Amino acid sequence: MSFIQNIIEPKRVWLVWQSNLSGQARSRRFVGEISNAPANNGVTFRYLEGTTDFSIAKSEGFDGFPAFKLDTVEHTQGVLEAFMRRLPPRNREDFNEYLARHRLPSDSKFSDLALLGYTGAKLPSDSFEFYADLIDATPPFELVVEVAGFRHQSKVASGDLTIGEFVTFMPEPDNAFDSKAIAIIYKNQRIGHIGRTQTAIFHHWMSKNYTIEAMIERINGKPDRPLIYLFITVR
Repeated sequence: MSFIQNIIEPKRVWLVWQSNLSGQARSRRFVGEISNAPANNGVTFRYLEGTTDFSIAKSEGFDGFPAFKLDTVEHTQGVLEAFMRRLPPRNREDFNEYLARHRLPSDSKFSDLALLGYTGAKLPSDSFEFYADLIDATPPFELVVEVAGFRHQSKVASGDLTIGEFVTFMPEPDNAFDSKAIAIIYKNQRIGHIGRTQTAIFHHWMSKNYTIEAMIERINGKPDRPLIYLFITVR
């Protein structure tokens, strides 16, 4: 098991939403941002009103995060408290086990904002998750990333993947669905892509000529819906 040793304190964490209605596209959409707000000694949450993702999300049924009314674009009261309810409290007995599932070391100090971004704070009861904005992060650092589209694209069965084996990344500018797509290659076979919410930061790292190494970290989910995760090191 690998652990994240270099935790970046994000200036911003994205709130992402995905429609769970049958017959609709399952693309994750950026709908909000949580950012440090020194002026009020806390954090601010803002809906990304006016963006393409936000408009598409609304057309797909997005009606806001339950704690924050959609008709108010910016929220400054009780922001972190509302989002942290999605996570186990730090004083719970199994909190270190929760950290380990997300490859976060129990002896490291990091903010609640970082904890949201690195764990995703996903719940089975809704369609929200969080991503730390690491586009301007200075290496070295590590993160865990889910392989997008594995069960639809891969010709490799999840049982044939080996924990600890390396994968590589291949930009696909000729991809008919997304010219910014980045394929994940395992033993010369494409097993999926970097999710669309993270392709921008990967392209940015590539443009900086950073070294990006990735290996199969864990395999979760069910036999018919496997979830494949990569442990990524950026130098």
